[in-house]
Amino acid sequence: MGRKQASKPAKPEPVPEPAREPIRISNLYEAGVLKGTLDDVAREVVLDHGYEEDIVINNVKIVLGLVAIAAAAYSQFGPGKFPANWWMVFSCVILYIVLTFAMNIYSWKMEGDAFLVTKPFRGGQGVRLSSRMARFSCEYTLVLTDREDPNLEVLSTVRIPEYFHEDGYLADTAWRTEVEQLCAAFDAKRGEKAAKKQN
Repeated sequence: MGRKQASKPAKPEPVPEPAREPIRISNLYEAGVLKGTLDDVAREVVLDHGYEEDIVINNVKIVLGLVAIAAAAYSQFGPGKFPANWWMVFSCVILYIVLTFAMNIYSWKMEGDAFLVTKPFRGGQGVRLSSRMARFSCEYTLVLTDREDPNLEVLSTVRIPEYFHEDGYLADTAWRTEVEQLCAAFDAKRGEKAAKKQN
């Protein structure tokens, strides 16, 4: 009698990704909503590309904001009555102003006009993702910039009507493809610059 061959273990079937819910805009004339929608999807695509958001920036801003609020609350509800405690109130006001100023300077330095700042990735120093859209314009510009080298930048300018249907639905696949191409162009430009440094 021949031996029965051991049955090979069945390969697990790949789990399909959950279908994304269609994005619909109720008013195609609200420029801020249109820009925000494109920004949100672009942010998602960049993170899916392998980048990771640098949450330290937000954490620092939160800490500075909380300390500033605590200083303001202490000046209002702290011990003593005004004007006897004027020095304490004055100190808290100065501290609040300094902390608020420091938070704004830190945000400007680390984020600028970007709505996404990432951690270092693939030998780079991370990226800043920002966008521009002039008032009453149908053109939207998405910009991907190296976090440490502002000269290393790629951008894509598109017409918004090309990515929204008449019924308000976003052409999700087309827009994601556009952002993915921007990421690929950025990676290629960064690779070219690294190769030139080695030579």
